[in-house]
Amino acid sequence: MDTNKDTQELEQMRQQMDILKRKLEQQEIVNDQIIRQSMKSRMSWINRYRWISLFAAPFVALCFLPSMFNGIISWPLYIFTIIMVLVSTIADFVINHISDNTMMNSSLLEISEKLTKMKRLRRMETIIGLVVVVLWLIWLLYEIYATTEGADLETRKYTIGFMIAVGIGAFIGGTIGLTIYFKMQSTNDDLIHQIEELKRAEQQNGQTI
Repeated sequence: MDTNKDTQELEQMRQQMDILKRKLEQQEIVNDQIIRQSMKSRMSWINRYRWISLFAAPFVALCFLPSMFNGIISWPLYIFTIIMVLVSTIADFVINHISDNTMMNSSLLEISEKLTKMKRLRRMETIIGLVVVVLWLIWLLYEIYATTEGADLETRKYTIGFMIAVGIGAFIGGTIGLTIYFKMQSTNDDLIHQIEELKRAEQQNGQTI
């Protein structure tokens, strides 16, 4: 009798432990999904920026088209400008992308590695981009200066106005670009830090992420 009773109690305890274990596993799954959804939401503005930069490329081409036809800038410079903008846009589109599938299904460690790689590539892109833009500005200003020599008053007025517009545009564009760059890097840093905190917490509990 006592043996049967002990067996029943042990069986009840085992069932209760199984129920508790399933509840904990379900809770862990829910928490993991919440964390991933939060990270996906934090990255959403970067994904939107990719599309904005993609649609901005034709606008740049149209802005410089009249100056090329008016002889302010040469065909080679105009073509170089278009190539520069396209390469920068494509680089932004490729580098600043992590798919929703990766965010929701890959391990947090893999996501952290992708975020770190994204930061590194973005830094390289920014440094190279700044060097190219400086060279482009030197070329542009040289051609504008060459255009003003021996030109009539109307052409010189147009050229000076164009030069001022380029200077203002370069300053505003550079300021906005660097602001976005630092904000992107900060977003990546925050997510990487969050994953590292979770990793330490999981390791303390004897689990892996």
